[in-house]
Amino acid sequence: MRVLFSKPHLDAAELDLVLRLHEKGVFMLVLAAKNSLGHQQLAAKGLFIESATIKGKLQPRLIAQMRGLIRALNISIIHATDSASLSNALFATLFTRTRVIGYRGTLSRIRRLDPTYWLGILNPRVRKIFCVSSSVHDYLAKFIDPQKLVLNPKGFDRDWLEFSVTQVQSPSRTRLTAVFIGNARNRPYKGLDSLIRAFHIANHPECSLVIAGAYDDHIPTLVAEGAAAQRIHLLGQKPGAASLLRSADIYIQPSLREGLPRSVKEAMAASVPIIATRIPGNTDLIEHGRSGLLVPPASPESMANALLTLCESPGLRAKLGQTARRRLETHFSPSDHAARTLQVYQEVHTSGSRIPGAIRPAAFSQR
Repeated sequence: MRVLFSKPHLDAAELDLVLRLHEKGVFMLVLAAKNSLGHQQLAAKGLFIESATIKGKLQPRLIAQMRGLIRALNISIIHATDSASLSNALFATLFTRTRVIGYRGTLSRIRRLDPTYWLGILNPRVRKIFCVSSSVHDYLAKFIDPQKLVLNPKGFDRDWLEFSVTQVQSPSRTRLTAVFIGNARNRPYKGLDSLIRAFHIANHPECSLVIAGAYDDHIPTLVAEGAAAQRIHLLGQKPGAASLLRSADIYIQPSLREGLPRSVKEAMAASVPIIATRIPGNTDLIEHGRSGLLVPPASPESMANALLTLCESPGLRAKLGQTARRRLETHFSPSDHAARTLQVYQEVHTSGSRIPGAIRPAAFSQR
C-alpha cells in the first residue's frame, strides 16, 4: 500500500497523521506547497514533494505531476483533503487502479445541480470520505451513499499550541479575559454579532472580550454602540492567535453552524472553560455542564447569562477547563485518528472494485 497525501497546506493534525502512519510502516508521500507546515521535517524523512499549483479543480500541471508519481511509485491511494486536490486527483487517476479518498470538514451547502461538485465530493469514483464530525457525516448522507462515509474526527494534541512562531499578546487590562478566535468576515454563521451583543448585555465590569480574526465592516460600529465598548478589543487577523488562550479565562464559540471547530479544541487543550452554542459540531466536543456551557444559537441573552455565571464562578471555570482537556485527550486523540485512517486505507487498498462497508467509531455512534 502506497499513499499520496495531497493538500496545499497541512494542518497540525494532518502532519501528525502522516508521521504516525509512516512510523507504522505505511509508505506515505506528501504533495504540498513548499511552505506547508512541517515540510522540512517531512523532507528530511523523504516524505515530501513540492506540488504544482493547487488552486483550481482542473490544473493540468498538477494532474500530470500526480500521474507521474502514480506510475513511478505505484501509488495505490491518493488521500486528498481539500476540494482542489480531490478534483485533480480524480482526473489524475483516470484509467488507473489508484483509489481516491476524500475529506469533508465543513457543513457548507452541497449543490447537486452544480457540476463542479461532481468533479469532487459527489464523484462516484471517490471511494471513501472522511467526515470530521457527526453533523458533517449526517449531512453528506443525504447526498452520498452512507457506506462511503467514515466518521473520523481529527485528533488534537496540546503540544500543537506551541507551533505558532508569532505570539499575540492580549490587550486586556481587566481581571478576566474572554476570547473568540475565528474568521467571521462574510461569514454571518460564525455568530460574531450575537457574541458582541451578548457581551454588551452582560457588561461585566471586570471582563474584557478579545476578538482575533477578520470581521465585517459593521462590527466596529456594533462594538462602539454598546455598554461594554471600552472592554471589547478587535485585533483583526493575527498569525499565532491561539497564543491568546494562554492568558484567557473564558473561550466563547457563538457559531450557528460548525464542522468540528479547531478553536474549541485549542481552548480545550489549554484548559480554558468554554461557552458554545448548542449546535452539531460544538456538541461533539462539549458536554453541557461537564466540559463547558452550551447555550441556544443566536441568543445573546442566554450567552450573556452563561458569561456572567463563569465570571462569578472561578471554581466552575477551573472544573470545566480541566474536564474539557481530559475529554480532548480521551475522545480526540491523534493515535485514534491515525488508527481509524489506517483501517480505511487497508480496506480501500484490498477492496478491488467493491466499495467497503461503513465505519462509524463506537464513541460517536450514539447520536
